[in-house]
Formats: sequence, structure tokens, C-alpha cells
Amino acid sequence: MASIHIEEIHKYLKDKISKDSIPYTKDERGFFLEINFHDKSDKTRCLCVDEEYKNVVITVDCSYGIATIVFDEYGMLSSLDIS
Repeated sequence: MASIHIEEIHKYLKDKISKDSIPYTKDERGFFLEINFHDKSDKTRCLCVDEEYKNVVITVDCSYGIATIVFDEYGMLSSLDIS
């Protein structure tokens, strides 16, 4: 199992000069982080639709702000947003 910590993502994006990925910036904008899982080839491997999560959006509080989890028309994870 692989794991990525938010701090590692911040560092990577900061190195790429993506200011909206840095928490507590001088302009007090905060940050926005989005991880997309939009690989069209994965859609062809989906043999069934997960009706429970089909087109569902879940929003929860987390230590970094608000996390939004988006599922697509197959019930597959589409994106994870933290703002």
C-alpha cells in the first residue's frame, strides 16, 4: 500500500510554484488541492456500476479544511478536493 501525505504534496507543488497549494500564504488565500482520477482507460475496466456511490459527492471536515470526494457515473472515485 502506498501513502502520500498532504505535506509532501504541498512541497511538490510549492517547488512547481503553485501558490494556491501552499497553506497560510501571505495573501491569506489559503490553499486548494485537487487530486483527479480521470483516466479514461480505467472506465473500460469497470465491469459494474456501484449504485451506492454513482454520481455522489461527499463533503467532510478534515484537519486541512473541507474535503470533497466526488464519484463518477460508475461509482468510481473521480476527484478528491481539499480547500
